[in-house]
Amino acid sequence: MSQIDSEALRLGRFRRHPRKGTWSARFVLDAGPSGEAALDHVEDLAVAMGRAGGLEGDEATFVGVALREAVVNAFRHGRSPDGAPCRIGLHLTPEALVINVRDRGPGFDPSDVPDPCAAANLSRGSGRGLFYMKCFTDHLAFVFPRTGGSVVRLAKRTRS
Repeated sequence: MSQIDSEALRLGRFRRHPRKGTWSARFVLDAGPSGEAALDHVEDLAVAMGRAGGLEGDEATFVGVALREAVVNAFRHGRSPDGAPCRIGLHLTPEALVINVRDRGPGFDPSDVPDPCAAANLSRGSGRGLFYMKCFTDHLAFVFPRTGGSVVRLAKRTRS
C-alpha cells in the first residue's frame, strides 16, 4: 500500500483495521469538474488497493474502470434536486475489494437499461457503463434505499 496516491488520501478518510486485516476508504464527491478531478485519485487508490489485495495489473486496472463507470453514472443520472454529493466506499478484505457508490437521485430500474451489445445499440456513444461493471467485477448489485437514490455495489475477488 506504499504506492497509494497521496492526493486520494487527502480527499477522503482512509483506515487500516489491523485486527481484521482490512483497509477502507470513504470519499464524498460533488458532480462537476472538481469531483471529476478527484475521481482520478479515487480510481488510482482503488487500483492500488486491488493490487495490494492480490489482483494482477490488468484486473486491478479494470476494477478501477468499473468504479469510474459507477461514479460517472452517479454524476450524470443520479443527481438529486438538492445537489447531494456522491459517496464512495472502498473496502479491501482478505477475500475481495468491495466498492459502494451511492447517489441521491431518482433511482432507476436496471432491467430497463438497454443492452449495449444489441445490434440497435452498437453505434450509440454511451450506455456501456453497467456492461463494463458486470464484465470487470465478480459481483454487481443494486440497492435502492427508502430515502431515495441508488447504491451500486461492486466486488472483485482478490485471492483464489
